[in-house]
Amino acid sequence: MTIDLPVAVAYVPSRDHVVAGHPENPQRFEALQAMIAGVPSGRLTQLDPRPASDALLDPVHPPAYLRALREACLQGPAIIDYAPTFVTPSSYEDALLAAGAVAEVAAAVWDRRAPTGFAIIRPPGHHTTAKRAMGFCLLNNIAIAARHVQSLGCERLMIIDIDVHHGNGTQEIFQADPTVLYLSTHQFGIYPGTGAIDETGTGPGEGTTVNLPLPGYSGDSALLAAAEQIAFPLAQRFQPQMILVSAGFDTHWRDPLANLQLSCAGAYRLLRMLAELADSVCGGRLCLSLEGGYDPQALAGCVEASLCAIASLPQPPDPLGSAPYPEADSTRVLATARQVHRL
Repeated sequence: MTIDLPVAVAYVPSRDHVVAGHPENPQRFEALQAMIAGVPSGRLTQLDPRPASDALLDPVHPPAYLRALREACLQGPAIIDYAPTFVTPSSYEDALLAAGAVAEVAAAVWDRRAPTGFAIIRPPGHHTTAKRAMGFCLLNNIAIAARHVQSLGCERLMIIDIDVHHGNGTQEIFQADPTVLYLSTHQFGIYPGTGAIDETGTGPGEGTTVNLPLPGYSGDSALLAAAEQIAFPLAQRFQPQMILVSAGFDTHWRDPLANLQLSCAGAYRLLRMLAELADSVCGGRLCLSLEGGYDPQALAGCVEASLCAIASLPQPPDPLGSAPYPEADSTRVLATARQVHRL
C-alpha cells in the first residue's frame, strides 16, 4: 500500500550521554545528521520529539524502577550493569527523549500521518527489562512504543528485532502477551546469552516468541532467508496491524562487537522486504527504532540504506562493500525454527 506522504524521522543523538572509551557514544552518530539532510527533499519529515511521559512509561516500567534509574543517573557518571551499561547526570532525560521519539514516530505511522518511520535515537533499548537496565539500554523504547500504539487502537502488532544481540528485555516484557508477536534474529552464543530457539513464549503467549540464533559469520543470505522463510509466513498467520523493527546494525560485518556479516546493500534488501511484508499484512504500517551499531561508517551506511528502503527510494551505493569472509550455513537453524513454529 503506497501512501504519498513523507517518511517520519526523529533524531535524538543524546550528546551528553557519554563515557570516554565506551562503544555506545555520540560518535556513532557523527555521519548521520548530514546523511539524513541529503535524502531527497520531500521524502522525509523530521518530527520534534518530546520526552516520554509517565503515561507512556507506566505500561512498561514500574515507578520504582524509574525512580531508581533517575537516582542512579543523578549520581553518575557510573556503571550500572556489567555489559557495561553507563549513566551520566543527563542520561535519564536523554532516555526519556529517546523513548518519546520512538513513541511519536510509531503514533505518526499508526495515525496515517506518515507511511513509515524511523526513530534514530540513543540510548538504545531492547535489552532493558521492565525492572532492569542492561546492555547499554536504559528504557525499552520499542516496548514503550508498542504499548502506546496499542493504546491508540492497535490490537495486534509484530516486533522484528534484527540487532546482532538478542532483545532479551523485549522478549521478557511480551513473552506472555498473545497480542504481540516477537521475532529476533541474532548471533548465537554472545551477549546476553538468551534467545534459544526453544524460547517460544509463556502461558497465553506461547508461540508468539520466535528466536533465530544464527551462527557467527551468517550474512545477507541468512537474514534475507529468515525474512522470507520465517517472518513472512508468521506475519501472514498472525495478521499484525503494525510492524515495529528494533533496527540494530551491529549486524554489519565491520562492527567491532560481533561477527555477523550484513552489508549495507543487504540492509537495503532486508528493509525493502520488511516494507513489502508490511504492505501485505498491515497497510504498510512500519516503524523502525535504532538499536546497536558501533562502527560509525557501517551504521551510517545501513541507516541510509534503510531510510531509502522504507521511503521507496533507489538503493544507495554501498560505501563498504561485501563481507570479507564466506557466509556460515544457517539452513539448519531456519529449518528447526520452521518445525518449531509449524511453518
